[in-house]
Amino acid sequence: MQDLLVLGAGGASREIAGAVGDINLCRQTWNLLGFLDDDPAKLGRTIDGVPVLGPISSAPRYSAQLVIGIAAVRNRLARQQIVEEFGFADDRFAAVVHPSASVSRYAQIGPGSAVLHNVVITPGAVVGDHVIIEYGAMIGHDSSIADFATIGPGAIVSGGVRLGRGVFLGAGSMIREDLAVGEGALVGMGAVVVRDVPARAVVVGNPARQLRSA
Repeated sequence: MQDLLVLGAGGASREIAGAVGDINLCRQTWNLLGFLDDDPAKLGRTIDGVPVLGPISSAPRYSAQLVIGIAAVRNRLARQQIVEEFGFADDRFAAVVHPSASVSRYAQIGPGSAVLHNVVITPGAVVGDHVIIEYGAMIGHDSSIADFATIGPGAIVSGGVRLGRGVFLGAGSMIREDLAVGEGALVGMGAVVVRDVPARAVVVGNPARQLRSA
């Protein structure tokens, strides 16, 4: 078993910790040491049976592998900022894949990424580094998801889609096949994207329309 720390102790981090527990029920893989979180109210607490050991800045004190679970839309650059600040090599970061996820043997998942409950990833899909794919999402064949993207619960990414670095797809959103969603774009909950989305655009609705720039 390898030591593991989850950075952040919010909702997505708790889901990742739950996935780690389920992985261990199938095969003893991870020794989850705890969460690191910057909220003083959480320090020293135990959340879902997992202790909050200290602030995120204390991560270099540990030799454990890391996964960053911060995925809130209001703080969607946090994973990138943490990675850049620490400067750790890729092999310090763990990829966590829930046992219920269906991941093609012909798909790729980068370090630091988390694939949660009941996700489907089909052949030829490439998931970059530090990507969070929430429960029930579906990633179509030959799609590419760049680093630091967040795929919300139940989102559907059709085949051949290209999601740029730091894209955030809201829960239940859908992306038509062979489209591109530019770097840093935000796709709202339930939005149906039928044309390319510019970088840093915020799109909502069905069909999705640009509301503003992020």
